[in-house]
Amino acid sequence: MTAAIHRGRTPVVLDLETAIATIRPGAVVGIGGAVTAGHPMALVRALARSGVRDLTVVAPTAGLDVDVLVAAGCVRTVVSSYVGAEGAAPLGPAFRAAAEAGEIEVRDVDEAHCILGLRAAAQGLPFLPWLGGVGTALPELNPELVEFEDPISGRRLLAVPALRLDVALVFAEAADAYGNVQFVGTGHADPLMASAAKRVIVQVERVVENEEIRRSPGATRFWPDATVVRAPWGTHPYSSAVITADEEHLRGYARVAAKAARGERAELDAYLERYVAGPQSHEDYLEAIGIRRIAELLI
Repeated sequence: MTAAIHRGRTPVVLDLETAIATIRPGAVVGIGGAVTAGHPMALVRALARSGVRDLTVVAPTAGLDVDVLVAAGCVRTVVSSYVGAEGAAPLGPAFRAAAEAGEIEVRDVDEAHCILGLRAAAQGLPFLPWLGGVGTALPELNPELVEFEDPISGRRLLAVPALRLDVALVFAEAADAYGNVQFVGTGHADPLMASAAKRVIVQVERVVENEEIRRSPGATRFWPDATVVRAPWGTHPYSSAVITADEEHLRGYARVAAKAARGERAELDAYLERYVAGPQSHEDYLEAIGIRRIAELLI
């Protein structure tokens, strides 16, 4: 349903390709979701398809969304505590191969450090202090984590620098035409990530009337520079409130990406052509997956 336009308000709904076209080479991009749930995959595939390069990707607990972007050649730097799909792929194959070959930079952070960096950015601070990691090798692996002496207590702390994002790509179940967004459940770290970004692109299942949003004001989030993109079942192959994770698809991607890491890239290129580069819209992607398979995954 197309939301009614209220006088004095500006609709912020765009199609997928137009929204992604605003992301420039070298941008710092936050990607939401957590391991096997809530990743804005329709946005990720469109970003990979756009051909943009040299991205710094920030993802506290990434899935194979980041792996796909690495495989597509879009990424220069990854800031994350984890990139993988648990049982389907303990570590993202393309991510691992690129890191080992020195093709991408990896900034090692604990998940808490990533969250703290986003919180510092959201609060307009240069850094926030943290006890976790003091006395470990993390400051050696990531020189941006600076150990210092607390001027009040004298304790040793880590200064975790702000993670300022040019744009955040996040998923939510619903939004109205004006960028008022509602998550089902916690939304993982996505609300914080959006608050740390200059711009936010929100992928949603439904664009609803403003009156529906107003029934639950406590569940509503808003960011000044937000764009809304409607992409039903757009987290596939990951789960959301309406669809379960497609383990078969995840394992299939992990298998061909692992072969590519061993020098056999033909099957990965075929995957990227079929599911990323080939489909020119989200609807084309759903056709490639097949309505029967989507129906099997519906909750």
